[in-house]
Amino acid sequence: MRIRGNPRLKLLDRMLGVPLVRALSLLPKHPRVDPSTLKRVALLKTAAIGDTLLLSGPIDDLRRALPNAELVLITGEDNREAGELLASRVDRRIAISPRRPGAAVRTLRRERFDAVLDFGAWPRFDAIVTALSQARVRAGFATRGQSRHHAFDVVVEHSAELHEIDNYRRLVAEFGATKHVAPHLGPSRTLEADRIPEAPFVVFHPWSGGYNGHVKEWSPSLWVELGIKMHERGWSVLVTGSAAEHERAAVIESALGGFGCTAFNGAGEYTLAELTDVLVASEAVISVNTGVMHLAAMLGALTVSLEGPTPVHRWGPLGPRAHSVATPLPGCGFLNLGFEYRKHRADCMSGITPEAVESVLARALSPRGVYA
Repeated sequence: MRIRGNPRLKLLDRMLGVPLVRALSLLPKHPRVDPSTLKRVALLKTAAIGDTLLLSGPIDDLRRALPNAELVLITGEDNREAGELLASRVDRRIAISPRRPGAAVRTLRRERFDAVLDFGAWPRFDAIVTALSQARVRAGFATRGQSRHHAFDVVVEHSAELHEIDNYRRLVAEFGATKHVAPHLGPSRTLEADRIPEAPFVVFHPWSGGYNGHVKEWSPSLWVELGIKMHERGWSVLVTGSAAEHERAAVIESALGGFGCTAFNGAGEYTLAELTDVLVASEAVISVNTGVMHLAAMLGALTVSLEGPTPVHRWGPLGPRAHSVATPLPGCGFLNLGFEYRKHRADCMSGITPEAVESVLARALSPRGVYA
């Protein structure tokens, strides 16, 4: 059972988490400490691959600000692989589970952290674990309507007007990390060459995880139309995804084959680390808004994201060759924390056409290489 996007766990997090966090507000608050005295600092992010990868920049910022501190990245089960991609940036990694809150608290207490920085915007589980960690200072976000900031000694406003990486930067700035670098990653260089399609090829990533992820997905028929356009460029198509999406990817692969296009089904065939080698070898990565989109952009691959309910200013791809196609339909781009679907339209992605995606791609591939 996956943690992220699980409606039962989300309901439990709210129904039990909110009153518990409020009760934890009665715990004594610790005085602000001099960041230079911090020796062991935990960075807590228990879900979401893309959100976790965005930490690459703020972790680098914090490393420069606290050169003598041990930095420990704490992930959950679902984003463990994303944490592995950040391994070179931290001293150690630990995985905990929202399904075992008692064990999670005991793990943090054993570590005797000087500071725990909670990068979650809404999960009360993260705030509770942070509050009970017995760290000298506990820091996290005050997010409107989420009732989680009561747990922290250092509280930073979480803004719906900023890209999530800028919210992260606000948090690490409280610990002296005021100079920022762009998030970036490198390929793993571990994948055998024969497992990468022969160039030139384009990666299609049509699937989105998380709550109501299907609302961020594009129709398979539109992916096929776009694949035909890629075939006209002389490119083959590699459809990526998880093992659970293999059959859905096969539908696109088969349809493209019926039109004489060369296509491959890579869903479930690569670990996240192996996928980095595939993405950098591609001519372009075209993806809905999801973790692989963020991964491709931070690797420096030419990335085109398809944005329907997700606003670019909050969750768009960040990278030197990252571009977005936003739906022109009114009332879209409404997601802030990722679950605000109620009373909003569910057809935002239908406003994006293959022609619009091809146009953005063509401009990105122009001699200037710039899309404005």
